[in-house]
Formats: sequence, structure tokens, C-alpha cells
Amino acid sequence: MSTPHYDRDILIDYLHGGLEPETDAAVFAHLETCSACDAVHGEEAALGEVLRTAARAEELEFPSLVKARVWDALRHQKPSWLERLRPWGPRLAVPVAAAIALVAYIGTPAWRNANQPIGVAAAFYLDEHNAAIQQNPFGPGAAPAVYTDSQDRSSSAAAYIDTADAATLDDADGALR
Repeated sequence: MSTPHYDRDILIDYLHGGLEPETDAAVFAHLETCSACDAVHGEEAALGEVLRTAARAEELEFPSLVKARVWDALRHQKPSWLERLRPWGPRLAVPVAAAIALVAYIGTPAWRNANQPIGVAAAFYLDEHNAAIQQNPFGPGAAPAVYTDSQDRSSSAAAYIDTADAATLDDADGALR
């Protein structure tokens, strides 16, 4: 039984390692036994080596006048302002970033509310506390109320003390029974 010969494209792909592993193994085994395919493979390998040798030996150089103009242009080229700042980059970037962060941290609340004081007025908390006391299910005397300066403190304190004493007496009566 004769084995089929491989065409030149398959042998070139084999030479450059571009075949699947199974096909590569089959071509390798075929080249061991077939002198005609081995001769084509040898021709392609020799041609590739000749081309590589010629490419290495050939000098690819610009004419001297073109080379001189290029070097002259490179020597006389002025760097842009960005290229002049490049060596200073790390030395400038850190302080600039710190200054921007500091301005953003300190200046932002002042820019947003320039006419309003920063924080919450204490009267807000007093009003909230008084509203919560009024809604207490145990009655307004079950917890101490906080009053502002405009309200009478002496009468409210006396009412609170009377309510607290009554609650203590009720608890004492319940404990004695």
C-alpha cells in the first residue's frame, strides 16, 4: 500500500511549526519513509535559510544626506512645555494634589452655605424633645421636659417634681400591698 505524498504547502507549514500535533506527527513519520517528500522539505528548508542569510547580510541604511538631516532636526528640536516638566512631575504632582485636596476639604462647606452657619441650632433639638414629651403615652409628666428661655422654668420644675413624687408614692403603695 502506498502512502500519499504531501504537497508543498503542508511541508512548508510543517517546517514553520504551523500544523496540528496529530498532522505534524504524521508528516514527520512520512518524511522518514518518503524520499520525494523529504527532498521537497529539504529544498524549502534550504530556501528559507538562504533568505534569512541574505536578509542579515544586506545593509539597510539611509543615504548620508538624509541621515544628516534627521540628526540635525533631532538636535535642534525644542521640547514642549510638557516635556520640560516631565522630570519635575513627581515633585510637583504630590504638593499640587495635596493643595487641591485641602481646598476641597476646607472650602466646600463654605461654598455651599456661605450665609448659613455650619451645624444645627440647639433650639431644633429642644423643640424635638418637647414634641416627643407631648406625645409620650404615659403623660407629659412621665419624663422631664426641656424648656427654652422664653418659658417659665420654675412652674414646670415644680409640676415635674410633684408628678415624680406621686409616681414614687404609687409605686411604694403597690410594693407594700
